[in-house]
Amino acid sequence: MVWLANANGSDRRKLLRAADPVLSPNGEMAAVTNFGGSAGLGLFTACGGLVGQFFSSHDTFGGITWSPDSSIVAAVVAANPEQAPFHEQLVLIDVATGQVTNVATGFLSGWGGPTFSPTSSPQLAYANVTKVGHDPNIWSLTPGHPSVQLTKSGTNQYPVWGPQGLLYQHALNDGRSYLDLLSGGHSSTLMKLQAWPVAVSSDGTHLAAESAACGVVWPVSVNLSARKIVHQFPTSFAPYGISPSGGSILISGSTPSADCGGPRSVIETVPFSGGKPTFVADGTDPSWADSRAVGVQP
Repeated sequence: MVWLANANGSDRRKLLRAADPVLSPNGEMAAVTNFGGSAGLGLFTACGGLVGQFFSSHDTFGGITWSPDSSIVAAVVAANPEQAPFHEQLVLIDVATGQVTNVATGFLSGWGGPTFSPTSSPQLAYANVTKVGHDPNIWSLTPGHPSVQLTKSGTNQYPVWGPQGLLYQHALNDGRSYLDLLSGGHSSTLMKLQAWPVAVSSDGTHLAAESAACGVVWPVSVNLSARKIVHQFPTSFAPYGISPSGGSILISGSTPSADCGGPRSVIETVPFSGGKPTFVADGTDPSWADSRAVGVQP
């Protein structure tokens, strides 16, 4: 199932009339923003029943993601992101109790969103800049325990958890960019890649990545077993998920016109190796139920 925001006509989802609902993995609940109340973030059942509401409608939210068992919601909350970017908070919301725990503070919104491990025991990874002048680095935490810094040198950002471990972009000051894997407490470089990871197939062999230059983005498919780029998709589209088998990628954007996208945004699925796209709907910001992407730059 694909959930859409800002879709037109019969493709519009009417869940709470809210923008960008983020479904729980079991499909029974949704975390939504801009739902018309005094709070900024609400948890609802799929039928529209209010479970809990949090923070202020004046706050901004990013990186909303659910734990695999749908018991925890993680989100980046900012009261004044433009004037106080280093005071953003990464919070965990316990769905059963409504308890909110602040687990990190810093500049959290510019380096990809938080990502949960696929295991039954929740573990969260995220990128953060804790102080002015510092580089972004990857951190990890188990709910109820302190955060642990996983990387230390260079620019480390856009973490995505897959079956083999934690993938992330490692960039050097000279502009070179690599795809690194952190597994078993050790980090290794998989390949040179001028793109960041977004979503991984269920067997960990296929990667949907995103690249950007001069304000324009485009999706990239990567074979992790062969450690090579398979296909670069058209500019002005972004990847929003990958099928469990890795056979297709969910993308959204508009047909390039001159140096930027056209006025009409469409949602499509495309073969992993390239080929004719399949139209899904007019709209933006899709979310694939089987593969929610992390760190997408629309």
